[in-house]
Amino acid sequence: MGGRSALDGPAGPSHPAACIACGSQSILSSAEPSSTPSFTPGARQTIPLPDGGLSVLRWGDAERAPDLIFLHATGFNAQTYAPLLGALGDQHAIMAIDQRGHGQSTLPIHPQGMVDWRLYAGDLVALLDRRMANGDGPVALAGHSLGGVVSILAAAMRPQAVRALTLLDPVMMPLWMRLIMFTPIGLPFMRRSPLSRGAAGRRATFPSKDEALKIYRTRKLFARWRPGFLENYVESGFVAEGDYVRLACAPEWESATFAAQRSDSWGALAKLTMPTRILAAERDSTVLGGVGKVARLAPRVRAETVPGTSHLFPMEQPEIVRDALAEMLDAR
Repeated sequence: MGGRSALDGPAGPSHPAACIACGSQSILSSAEPSSTPSFTPGARQTIPLPDGGLSVLRWGDAERAPDLIFLHATGFNAQTYAPLLGALGDQHAIMAIDQRGHGQSTLPIHPQGMVDWRLYAGDLVALLDRRMANGDGPVALAGHSLGGVVSILAAAMRPQAVRALTLLDPVMMPLWMRLIMFTPIGLPFMRRSPLSRGAAGRRATFPSKDEALKIYRTRKLFARWRPGFLENYVESGFVAEGDYVRLACAPEWESATFAAQRSDSWGALAKLTMPTRILAAERDSTVLGGVGKVARLAPRVRAETVPGTSHLFPMEQPEIVRDALAEMLDAR
């Protein structure tokens, strides 16, 4: 549900969206020094929505409409994926968004009223509608975990605005889990799940980003992450508050997101007619039912299990994802 329960303790993420108001600036990363251009954190812009600002990062030509919009997993943020997305900016215009309640977006959150992921999808739809109103053509979407499902939901709502999707281990829950959410016991039951309770108990504040990074580097969750991903996550995943820093994604919002499983992701997937590809992890995948279920319920979708991968493979084996995204972007 956005990822597997992540850490041995509550110190890190609970893992296994007309005119752009531009305060364009580079966000300095605390990543280890590297000459790799893909480590660039991107140029930050703010897109005004009716209830707040949607913060986005851009790579490539930020003056033209993006070729790709990328959506992150629960608890993470757009900058986390900078080492993956930055290299694509050499040939394409790339946008990654901080979803509501994450990163540097200022959209309001109401954890107690969260029952599904339509709020996230609505932000992406607002962005797609703005593109279409500006005369921009259909865009490619890609998303990891939560971001994959949000991409599915938005594409089903605005099929004319989306030309292709690449979904990285999207959270595809079984039907019983969705149906139980419509009963009086559903939401309390889901909020007592280990994943939701683990997120709610996360440590929310640290003396500094450097201290948070030092502690996170000791955690098993991040042991296989390539250089740059963790550093970029921490840089944009905390905000200053007095003499300390706090998580940009509040634990109660992350917990509420994990529990909110009422969205009909399988039904939306089956409706898609544009080229769609799912890359499922071999271990701890959140495509519950596997690629066989995808083949049965959504035969138009190209689905495959990526050998030797876990749910967080975009951070562990980014070259696989980069190749898949490049293939989608180059296809016409």
